Amino acid sequence: MDKPMPTLRALLADVAVLRADGPLDIPITAVSYDSRKVEPGALFVAIKGQHSDGHAYVEQAVARGARAVLVDARQWGHAPAPEEATLVVAIDSRVALAPLAAAFYDYPALRLRTIGVTGTKGKSTTTDLISQLLDHCGYRTGLISTVDFKVGPRRWANDTRQSTPEAPEVQALLAAMVAHGCDVAVIEATSHALSARWNRLGGCLFDVAVFLNLGHEHLDYHGTLEQYRADKTRLFEMLGERTPAGRRKGQAWAIVNADDPHHHAFLRAAPAARQLRFGAGPNTDVRAREVAASAAGTELTVDTPWGSARLRLGLPGAFNVSNALAALSVALSQGAPLEQAVAALGAARGLRGRMEPVVMGQPFQVIVDYAHNPESFEQVLSMLRPLARGRIIAVFGSAGERDVAKRAIQGEIAGRYCDLLVLTDEDPRGEDPLAILAQIAAGAERVGRRAGQDYQIIPDRSEAIQAAIAAARPGDLVLLLGKGHEGSIIYADHSRPWDEAAEARRALQALGYTTPADGDRG
Repeated sequence: MDKPMPTLRALLADVAVLRADGPLDIPITAVSYDSRKVEPGALFVAIKGQHSDGHAYVEQAVARGARAVLVDARQWGHAPAPEEATLVVAIDSRVALAPLAAAFYDYPALRLRTIGVTGTKGKSTTTDLISQLLDHCGYRTGLISTVDFKVGPRRWANDTRQSTPEAPEVQALLAAMVAHGCDVAVIEATSHALSARWNRLGGCLFDVAVFLNLGHEHLDYHGTLEQYRADKTRLFEMLGERTPAGRRKGQAWAIVNADDPHHHAFLRAAPAARQLRFGAGPNTDVRAREVAASAAGTELTVDTPWGSARLRLGLPGAFNVSNALAALSVALSQGAPLEQAVAALGAARGLRGRMEPVVMGQPFQVIVDYAHNPESFEQVLSMLRPLARGRIIAVFGSAGERDVAKRAIQGEIAGRYCDLLVLTDEDPRGEDPLAILAQIAAGAERVGRRAGQDYQIIPDRSEAIQAAIAAARPGDLVLLLGKGHEGSIIYADHSRPWDEAAEARRALQALGYTTPADGDRG
């Protein structure tokens, strides 16, 4: 027997409503914020976005069968209610979307262990590692990340260009995880999604919150580093969250990178949670020591409250040691045996678009990575510089309509570590692509790089990759930064389909290189 649809009154239990015009005891078949996707019997939530305002599409939503419409008091004013639909005026329609979605799906997080991961860098890799570890240790996991979605054994690309989708998509994914027998949901929790202004993760009822690190990112949105940190700490404040009916879950865990100086603020935000600190310093519970790094990966000893073990990690870079410690801390907190968790980490696969090698038999290296801010540039380039046998040729840009200050910093960092820069489009959006690249070039020039000799500006990314690969000599490293897994390049009036690794393979094939199975390995 199908479960009855929830009523509008039930959905509004946790929403700040100013007034309602029309019946509330009506069944609702869906919650939608896109008027084009409204189905008969749905609740349409009108939200003012950056480029369009859902309040302009209320009539379209009603015409498509919306039974009720929820609007924002600041946008709606005193306009009359639409005919044939109940009008609900809320204090903030965007903030209302999360509790509406959670209630519509009957709080699926109550039937899952929900793990949220936040930080400036490493969120996608860490969420993926946690999912891999727990699957290996007998759990059945779901995953919501920048790169992929996963429900049990089914995995598919996240092509939304949102690291954390809107609340109805998040709750629908959680409900799908419950329906497919998952025990655990691992969720990448971005600062945008956590901020009170967006509130995409309300109703996720987190059991575990993980903090990785804090750096210079998204200040165009948050304004200050302090506000950026405050928005991220909301993940820890949400531990122990209750439903409107008072339902809640058991003991929560607050897991932090003790090597990051901001970690104290995150622990203070969750005073009732059990605490677990990871890192390389002395004041840690899960500690790395005797670390030996190479281009192939890292070996280290980990000391934990559950014992010590030697770990062989197939992911290169000190930052991946930190990500691995975070994932191990989560697994141990959830009851995974240490030996089994360490074995799972040793077998863990790298994430698509994160330090991904492209091998076509060429006598130089080509690596695709998502690094797109100053901190990740510093991490990746400082790791690769001593490992590179020849020159480093970096291809990168910087996103339009995003943090402007980071562009010159990226150019300066790349100019310090790399021998040749090829500056190109990332996602210009509505900005002038050449103006963005000029800002990056200004940073490169601050460290002595010269146009035409040490750096080139080639806006078309395909041409830029071709030029970089054509310039490579035996032993060089061509590093393609910024796009990683992303499937498009966004311009003012269109999006260009994109596959960074495939573009690199095409450029190599144009030079006569074949796959390693068909030709030599250089």
